[in-house]
Amino acid sequence: MPLLLQKLNLTHFRSYDALRLDFAAARMAVFTGPNGAGKTNILEAISLLIPGRGLRGADLLEMKSRTAGPEDLWAVSAEVETASGEQLRIGTGLDRDYKRRVVRIGGKDAKAQNELTAHVSCVWLTPQMDRLFLEGASARRKFFDRLVYAFEPAHVTRLNHYDATLRERMKILVEHRHSDPRWLDALETQLAADAVSIAASRLNLLSRLAHYVAQLGEGRSVFPLPYISLSGWTETEIQQRPALAVEDALKERFRQSRGLDAHSGKSHEGIHRSDFLVRYGVKDMPADQCSTGEQKGLLTAIVLAHALMMQGEKGFVPLLLLDEVAAHLDDARRDELFAILSALNGQVFLTGTDPGIFSALKNMARFFAVEGAGATPRAMLDVVAK
Repeated sequence: MPLLLQKLNLTHFRSYDALRLDFAAARMAVFTGPNGAGKTNILEAISLLIPGRGLRGADLLEMKSRTAGPEDLWAVSAEVETASGEQLRIGTGLDRDYKRRVVRIGGKDAKAQNELTAHVSCVWLTPQMDRLFLEGASARRKFFDRLVYAFEPAHVTRLNHYDATLRERMKILVEHRHSDPRWLDALETQLAADAVSIAASRLNLLSRLAHYVAQLGEGRSVFPLPYISLSGWTETEIQQRPALAVEDALKERFRQSRGLDAHSGKSHEGIHRSDFLVRYGVKDMPADQCSTGEQKGLLTAIVLAHALMMQGEKGFVPLLLLDEVAAHLDDARRDELFAILSALNGQVFLTGTDPGIFSALKNMARFFAVEGAGATPRAMLDVVAK
């Protein structure tokens, strides 16, 4: 069954003091309106239905409406039909202490955001990601890890545990240099075990994704097809020797780097230093050397291949949030994008300033005109007329 977002309610969130949206089980929702109208804010709210800081990576207080009072808290709630067919209400928002994001699932408080992964998955493309191949490895790694935990929800738990353990190790190295070394030994043992599991999950997705990239190619895709790889000591080693041997070796690398890490205040070993590498396959050219249009095309192809993989292997597709993606494609790529999206067993949310570019979706999408801190359902012809 498809994963469907049926209703979305925003309270004191970004540009919306109150917004109620009913998608009426539509497989596609298109939000059109001028720049600054609040289209991306709606997608950001949806992105908070999974763990993390949303598609903007914003601080919690940034999400609060500017017109909200001192005691007002932002909140996002949704009615979802999960891929298993369960009707579920999910809510999230800022807590009373203004310190963390709280989550409620089915009317009960969740112990951690990670519980969301059992019910909702979500993947997005935004204009801010246009420089993904030009900037540091961190953003690329986070993008790839989101693809991994959409496929394997336990991945996000392992990542969070790894990051927490890494911070604890660094605190000991910097603040408690003369502490019992057995304390560090225990932390590094756990780090090595988590790192190998994380690397294995990344490689598993990588191998599966390659098949669906090839499937796009068999359809004579007009998108540039990517060759994807991972750069990292752990990812390389576990392809060459047993996992336990890699764990032991990584433990020793952590131990050997203690002095350097304590001096520099950062960890020099581990899967937090890995990179997600992409080449334009036909040209055998690194993505960062490709044209802007080619880079956007490569990124879109990766998301489409991932959606096909999820559909083929999990039976459902993550909620796809595509912010101003169609506007930057030529006609052939836009037609292919819409054809693939309309054939998916999932739900897609698109934004754009020009309603006309979505005319091919007029008989299959639910359209919303975004203006004046509101989003009004409109027929396609009414949206274009405005």
